[in-house]
Amino acid sequence: MKKIEPRFIAGPPGTGKTHIYIVEELYQKILLPKYDPNKIIILSHTNVAADQLKDAILALPIMKERGFTKKSMKYKICTIHSYCKNRLLHKDKFEYEDHKNLIIQNRLFGRDSSTDVDKHTLYKFRSDAKGRGKTYDEYWRICDKFSYRPYRIELIKELLPIYEKYKKDNNKCDYTDMIEDFNHPDVREPDIDAVIIDECQDSNVPQTKAIEKMATNVKEGHYYLVGDADQTLFEYAGSDARYFHELAANPYHELTEGLRCSETINKKCKEIILDIWNHYGSHRVWTPARYTEKHNMGHIGEVIKGNGYYLANFEGSSHLDILLDKIKNTNQTFLFTYRGTPGDTRCKKFFDSHGLEYAHVRNSAHVSKKELRAHHLWPDFIRGIPMSRTQVKHFCEYAGSKVKVKLKKGEVLNFEEWVNKDYTIDELIQKKVLKEDAKQYNDFDLVRVPSKTTKEKLLYIKKVLSKGFDFDKKIQIKYGNIHEVKGLTFDNVIVDHTLTRREKNWFTQCRLAYTAYSRGVFDYWTLAKSPGKYKTTLGKRSI
Repeated sequence: MKKIEPRFIAGPPGTGKTHIYIVEELYQKILLPKYDPNKIIILSHTNVAADQLKDAILALPIMKERGFTKKSMKYKICTIHSYCKNRLLHKDKFEYEDHKNLIIQNRLFGRDSSTDVDKHTLYKFRSDAKGRGKTYDEYWRICDKFSYRPYRIELIKELLPIYEKYKKDNNKCDYTDMIEDFNHPDVREPDIDAVIIDECQDSNVPQTKAIEKMATNVKEGHYYLVGDADQTLFEYAGSDARYFHELAANPYHELTEGLRCSETINKKCKEIILDIWNHYGSHRVWTPARYTEKHNMGHIGEVIKGNGYYLANFEGSSHLDILLDKIKNTNQTFLFTYRGTPGDTRCKKFFDSHGLEYAHVRNSAHVSKKELRAHHLWPDFIRGIPMSRTQVKHFCEYAGSKVKVKLKKGEVLNFEEWVNKDYTIDELIQKKVLKEDAKQYNDFDLVRVPSKTTKEKLLYIKKVLSKGFDFDKKIQIKYGNIHEVKGLTFDNVIVDHTLTRREKNWFTQCRLAYTAYSRGVFDYWTLAKSPGKYKTTLGKRSI
């Protein structure tokens, strides 16, 4: 199989790698005039990223004119796994029901009680080992064994052959199989004219091999890897930081105009990553962002200056006051990010203590607006103020048997059949939805279904409401570990420097901190490590 050398497109954070370069420059101006879109493949690592790319490309006038649809581009712009799986004979994804069948065969499969098979430690060990291109024994010698508890290598090697046999007998596959099967010598290289890999630095060993196989027949060298070597975070899963740093040292094309980070954040990130740039001779030109209309502030065209702050902890300080004032008095967004536990607990305790609304970057709000509104409006409702049909429905979702009339067996409250108008509590009592003594409970805390809430949650709700609950304001605060927040953008970023265990590789630390700070547009806050005997500091060399 002939090997085509990749054209590496180097782009620091927020330089428009995806939408400006891939969509507008590479796809629209270079590839579309010469090649059929059916033979141009663009692949990413997540469904979200792939869908964004697909939407942007289908929005191009020429694609609309030629009648391309999401269905027709389903496997032309997708994840690496989806593309590989589509090239093979049909297999179903191994799911939780299959895992339960294995537990029936051998109860040791159930030692990890996770219901997400992709996060189950046994299957994750297999995925991580193969992602690194290692045998199980080789990987066990170098891995963080604690993260695969309760399984040890002897049990892993006993159970995985049973897992493999089950998949074969039932025509099942996992994400690792999709790539491995595509890489099999019997699978022919695809006949495509161009291949583009977005966020290429996230590719592990077998994925890199698969991508090279995809590029075998491209025309005129149109094999593009687009990404930022300095954001190679998934080494533990098999991404090869050295390989991407070496490509980045002599890129095919370099993006230099910063569109996200202020001058202060830009400078901070360059200081963090300088040792890597020096080592590989890959110094980047990366300019600070300038104000545009979308910022709704500053002078258009002027460099965004930004500010950097320091927090020794989440207790009183002038820099903490600035942060809290900005949260309260602006509509800007705030990202709290960290390496791992206890960073998440530390952040949530801070949010709870100040009554701040927040959400994890991958989940909905800690307490929804709907739930907060139910607590806020209930006192008015029992005083006789009418509430909308929707609000009445929400009251009933959270209220328990203290105020709700028990329904007959098989009976369901269908609010959609109600007249769409405002209702009083007396009308609900007459409808036998609420009990006659419902009016005596002035506090919604007292009527909640006990199993659906906790004392801590109720205290948090009271604190949020006491701080002045805004029905219309979107969630400003989100949190997540550095691996989870990669690719996201927030107006401000707060980086917790706590490491629960010493990072052996200095360059790994640099890339983590660089990725964390570069999520921000305007200001950053450095949060010192939390106290503790075994905790070390992100961004300090191991001694």
